[in-house]
Amino acid sequence: MSTIDQLIDSFAAMVKYRGVPIRGEDNATRLLMLEEQLPKRMPQSFESFLSRYSFPEFDLLGITLFEWESDANKYIVEASAPKGSLSELLIPAGYVQIGRPEGGSFDAICFDLNQQAQNREYRVVQVDHEDILCNWKVRVTGELWPSFVKLAESALSSDDPQVYYEKGIE
Repeated sequence: MSTIDQLIDSFAAMVKYRGVPIRGEDNATRLLMLEEQLPKRMPQSFESFLSRYSFPEFDLLGITLFEWESDANKYIVEASAPKGSLSELLIPAGYVQIGRPEGGSFDAICFDLNQQAQNREYRVVQVDHEDILCNWKVRVTGELWPSFVKLAESALSSDDPQVYYEKGIE
């Protein structure tokens, strides 16, 4: 097992321990469906997470990660860059949305595919949604983590990684 896989297993265990119903599953086919729509592959660490785990939407360190539970999920929808969506501009500009800031902001939390990165460990950035909707322009407002590896390490080393999950109404 690779060091990346070990890190992601620890990350998933921590998220589960904090109440998110994350479960181990073979999602290789679903991940392939997603990556076929993208200009580049996802970071190696995020591939490890998506290919081996399924999970509902949850908050972590101030961001909300999209759910990854079925073939009809937000990652795949956003990767198709539907007309009128943020991803209509994000994908061609080299950004893949993986979530949004927690608390209701509509900004996009994305991988920045525009840089060269070892193991495709692209930085995690926040993109202003108003510039996209009002000005048809992609504007990065800040780097949140230099990579998903650093996000996972930060969550694991934090006394309070701010993991929140709200069960939906069934």
